[in-house]
Amino acid sequence: MRVCGKALPPRAALLLTFDFASLVFAMPLLFMFPVLANPEQKPLSELLLSLARLMAAGLACQAVFYYHELYNLQIVQRPSAVLVRVLRAFGLLFFLLSLACLALPTLAPTLSRVLLFSAFLALIAVLARMLALPRVRERVLILSAGEEAAELQETILECPEWNIEITQILQPSKLDSLLPEGTDPSASYDRIIVSDAKAQSPSAMQRMLDWKMRGLPIEDAQGFYERATGRVRVDGLTADQCIFSYKYDNNAGKRRVKRVFDLVASTLLLLLTSPLILAVAILIWSRRDGDIVFKQERTGLNGKPIRIYKFRTMRSAPAGSEARWASDETHRITPVGAFLRKYRLDELLQLVNIVKGDMSLVGPRPEQPQFCQLLAERIPFYQQRHSVPPGLTGWAQVKYHYGSSIEESKRKLEYDLFYVKHLSLWLDCAILLETVKVVLVGRGAL
Repeated sequence: MRVCGKALPPRAALLLTFDFASLVFAMPLLFMFPVLANPEQKPLSELLLSLARLMAAGLACQAVFYYHELYNLQIVQRPSAVLVRVLRAFGLLFFLLSLACLALPTLAPTLSRVLLFSAFLALIAVLARMLALPRVRERVLILSAGEEAAELQETILECPEWNIEITQILQPSKLDSLLPEGTDPSASYDRIIVSDAKAQSPSAMQRMLDWKMRGLPIEDAQGFYERATGRVRVDGLTADQCIFSYKYDNNAGKRRVKRVFDLVASTLLLLLTSPLILAVAILIWSRRDGDIVFKQERTGLNGKPIRIYKFRTMRSAPAGSEARWASDETHRITPVGAFLRKYRLDELLQLVNIVKGDMSLVGPRPEQPQFCQLLAERIPFYQQRHSVPPGLTGWAQVKYHYGSSIEESKRKLEYDLFYVKHLSLWLDCAILLETVKVVLVGRGAL
């Protein structure tokens, strides 16, 4: 199952689907069934309103579960963590319900129904996560050798939510000795991952084709890597894989839809956050740490220079100093700046850049031209991240911490290429939802 281009582990997808079906449809209909069985007792409009309220509560419940990481199988594997997060989630739900009742007293449900509905929801949440825990691991044969095999093994160990057990790592030349002609590999393996199809002999390819046609899952390492991590592996990536892929479809229609969405959303956000922007500006001004607004040249769409706006979070650098990683400049971060960075409030002024068309709400973060030149020389396919507009937030920002080295920038590029490959409005919406979670917990800031 894929959500906005990102593959979900089967158990997580099942859990997400089950919660949606039970919380949004089954539970509300179950609670309304006695009343719906005797519709003459209440007007139809009142019945529909009650049903809509319960379905909205179910949706709110699923959203709160999402923000409490209750669809993260690494969390679900720990019963104590599940119980704590479920209790926290329902505490937040009761708080939101109280606010809703204060704002709209006429829609306030009776306390007994709220408690009964909540008890059922909590029971379903805990039981569903207990049942979602996998009982049998997927047995995998890896046809690879050397560094690629070690990298695949490391990736599998870093992604326990996929519930994979490496049964054997085999060099391609030894496939015939392990699985002689006529042997059924499905008796020992549930999946085969091949690192380099070109290194396989014609006879091995023919046999794997036969196994694939009989239902044994066989995939290349690049595809598995992308599916499991949400990154496009740069090592081993070739230009023809990008050119002839049905993905990487950055057509004019997508660009127009994205621009309209950016313009409408950024304008609304600018209006809604204007009091906060004013408060931050006054706070920075009161500290006398320099100009309120910090302007800097960055690399935009197709490598063209743009000037972005941010609230000042650092003391001014000495005149003539060269560009450096932000992690090397932490001694210049002001106390107010540390708070603004933690909750990403220093980026609010970039809504102006989005309205102007220099940036998008979602996309690879714009880097300084000096860094772009350095990274393009060291990392293959780095320039391709500039094929979409830079963003206020991005897939790399919600999935990885701040990059302050060549190797970390390479990892972030892999996330950026995944975004470029699966570019869509739905992926943008998913990233924006994840960004809210990142901002609320202050994750990934310097």
